[in-house]
Amino acid sequence: MKKIFYLIVIFINFIVYTNAQDNKRMANINSIFEKMELQGVDTKKPLLFGYFFYDKDKSKLENFKNELLKDNYQLVRLEMTEKNEFVLHVEKVEIHTRVSLLERENQLEKLSKKSKVETYDGWDVGNADPTKPLVSKSDFEKLLDTKTDAELYKLAGELYDSETNDKAIIVFNKCIEKNIKPDTSNFKLGVSYIGLGQIKTGVEKLEKAVILNPNYFKACFNLGATYYDNQQYQKSVDYYQKAAKINPKDDNVLYGIAASQFVLRQFKDAETNCKMALKLNPNNTNASSLLDNINKEKNGTQD
Repeated sequence: MKKIFYLIVIFINFIVYTNAQDNKRMANINSIFEKMELQGVDTKKPLLFGYFFYDKDKSKLENFKNELLKDNYQLVRLEMTEKNEFVLHVEKVEIHTRVSLLERENQLEKLSKKSKVETYDGWDVGNADPTKPLVSKSDFEKLLDTKTDAELYKLAGELYDSETNDKAIIVFNKCIEKNIKPDTSNFKLGVSYIGLGQIKTGVEKLEKAVILNPNYFKACFNLGATYYDNQQYQKSVDYYQKAAKINPKDDNVLYGIAASQFVLRQFKDAETNCKMALKLNPNNTNASSLLDNINKEKNGTQD
């Protein structure tokens, strides 16, 4: 009886794990398909799908590779990685729906386990012609030319929300050229540039948003955070204080001011802002931790 119960528990755990894994994979598939479709990719046409497998034993991947080649997969690489394990990358031109791609992932994982390969590590996708990009700049700009102003701004927002920063930049620049919601377009353009690591240009666009709309809370807040992250602490204080004037009851703004003041060794002002933040939100753990550090500095006990 105990053995039957044990087997039932194992079976239930397996079902739960499988469902969770399928949900995670489908979420990833949906996200990537949505990004492709936003950029004008026809996902109903053949595309080049790549699949990745890892193992410390190269011979297992060699044997598995030979099985996949029989099924018309093409070898891209089988080589050692920096983590001292081997990667097998194969690809195949296929047409996939979201559901069929999930089925392909599960099939490949099952086949890899049968071959005792340690890890199936997912997929990528490209143009069926590997010499061409999935989305060329010219094709994307042609797509934009078909959009009304409202559709253009909607597309920019969708690309922004999906963190497709390179394409969001193109569309928001178009919006700015056409004077479509210039303050918000500059703000989101700035965030997109920062997302790509182009900090200077991103900051310029955020500052433009504030010039266009001096009461733009998010732009002031993001400038405060960005200047802090880039060790320009006085500018961080300046923009956080602008944000605080717009919304004096935001505890995160007050914590941001305090954090920059702390680095500038303005401990008294930092303490005041920390306490104000905690009065607004006693659960602000960042402010609590910073206040502890301020007290250590005041008492000369900072590690």
